[in-house]
Amino acid sequence: MTRADRSAVAVQLTGWLLAAETRGRALDQVLADLGARLIAAGVPVSRMRTSVTNKHPELFVRVVLWHAERGTEVRDVTRDLLVSPTYLDSPVARVRAGEPSIRCHLTGPGADLSFDICRELAAEGLTDYAVYPLLFGAGERTYFSFATDASEGFSAADLALLEALLPALSVRVEIESANYALASLLEVYLGRNAAARVLAGSFLRGTGQLIHAAIWFCDMRGFTALADRSPASEVVMALDRFFEAVAGPIGTHGGEVLKFIGDAVLAIFPVIADGVGAACGRALAAANAAVHGVARLNQTGAMPPMDLGIGLHVGEVMYGNIGARDRLDFTVIGAVVNEVCRVESLCRTLASPILMTAAFAAACEGARVRSRGIHELKGVAAPQEIYAPTELVFDA
Repeated sequence: MTRADRSAVAVQLTGWLLAAETRGRALDQVLADLGARLIAAGVPVSRMRTSVTNKHPELFVRVVLWHAERGTEVRDVTRDLLVSPTYLDSPVARVRAGEPSIRCHLTGPGADLSFDICRELAAEGLTDYAVYPLLFGAGERTYFSFATDASEGFSAADLALLEALLPALSVRVEIESANYALASLLEVYLGRNAAARVLAGSFLRGTGQLIHAAIWFCDMRGFTALADRSPASEVVMALDRFFEAVAGPIGTHGGEVLKFIGDAVLAIFPVIADGVGAACGRALAAANAAVHGVARLNQTGAMPPMDLGIGLHVGEVMYGNIGARDRLDFTVIGAVVNEVCRVESLCRTLASPILMTAAFAAACEGARVRSRGIHELKGVAAPQEIYAPTELVFDA
């Protein structure tokens, strides 16, 4: 390939990478198409890999890998990677930290197999590996790597073409990172379903929709005493552990945490195709799992013992945006929400960690429950019959 030909290919691929149609496609699809276009242009690329950055508290990056024979792979990597020896002593870590680029021949007398990744790639039959930084507008860095199985590795012309694509790749990955960061932050703070609704355009104040759902309200017992006698840092740690034990089962059983209110949790289990009974069954299973999770947490002795109460109800609620002009909350409102909070407040009085309304008990087919009597609920006109499980059954 002549220099003029190489320049023409670089211009063509740069234009394609920055085109509106390409920007609208998922990055893994773009890498698959880029690999095919590079091979068609005579560049013997066998493997490409990059990472999409985010703002998630637990996840470090989303890795996107393309391989000429195995296709594309996308996976999320947790922040534990940042302290792993394999990552700390890697070309990627060095490039992210500021090195301009790293190239390692994987075969022949000049082979550099000092990195774990180089030994892995050499074992796969690859012959040359190059890692470059991708620079974002705000100064953040990620990387893009290329590898080949060509017997002579990459030529100088091959590398010149790949390097000419880096500015366009930086823009493309930066766009992906911005979208991923926005989606991950919304999901963490709003919940997966609410985040998807907001991203899809459901963000106007006063908008929403009526949904049928099982409503789940949980409150920690003894939080005031814990906060009074413990340093703030220990209180936060206790709350995090409590919420992990309680909120984890909600997601596992198909529910969604809408908000943490001090030491309380409000969640919904929407009624979907399998019906109201299944939604209530998932909510009850999550409640059982939460009670057992907190009990296990107490057994560790790592923190002061905690107790909890969970109220369960089912009915129609308004699900949408509520709040002031410059501060909205994506949540549910309705009589059902008010009532479930009142039901939960009876847990201490009736010495039961889980209580439910008659409507929930009737809908939760197959659940073994018993009446705990008819009770006045503050702010609710008519007394309500309240039920409790006859036994706590842990559903993993």
